[in-house]
Amino acid sequence: MLLEAYPIELENCDPDEDFIVSETVVTITAPLPTTDRSIARRASLQILYELDTTEHDAASVLEVHFAERPEAYAVRQVIRRLVGGVIAHRAAIDAILQEYAPEFPIDQVAVVDRNILRMAVFEHLLQTRETPIPVIINEAVRLAQVFGADHSHSFVHGVLGAITAEAKHKFAIAVEEVDGA
Repeated sequence: MLLEAYPIELENCDPDEDFIVSETVVTITAPLPTTDRSIARRASLQILYELDTTEHDAASVLEVHFAERPEAYAVRQVIRRLVGGVIAHRAAIDAILQEYAPEFPIDQVAVVDRNILRMAVFEHLLQTRETPIPVIINEAVRLAQVFGADHSHSFVHGVLGAITAEAKHKFAIAVEEVDGA
């Protein structure tokens, strides 16, 4: 069909007749990363979601998850560290999140978003292993795009961006104090 035929004038349609207007929407998404850390983050999110929405205990959820998903079994130590770290530091992590997103009470944030943010804050601020901050943020945003609601990725990105900016600022002040002393 020639491009000159578009747009179709509405005056060419008979308003007394029923007609259907259809739109075809094609969403192209990149495949999920298959690195060990990405697999571990996805599995950890699923486990944390279950723990946050049920009364199940962590040990049994972990074991069932490993038994049912062979790809997660290969990275079980990373998953245990992420899930265990979030569980152990949940109160501190939630306090940090509440500080940087005060207009969103943590118990009212969507379960998926809340647990993505918890994992990212744990990885960024509380774990001993160094993971580059851009990697943490990119993975968290990607998880929010895949598993969250329409605007989850923007919310996650905004909160993590604020935490990162503040952390850089605090680090710069600490370095100035050490260098100045």
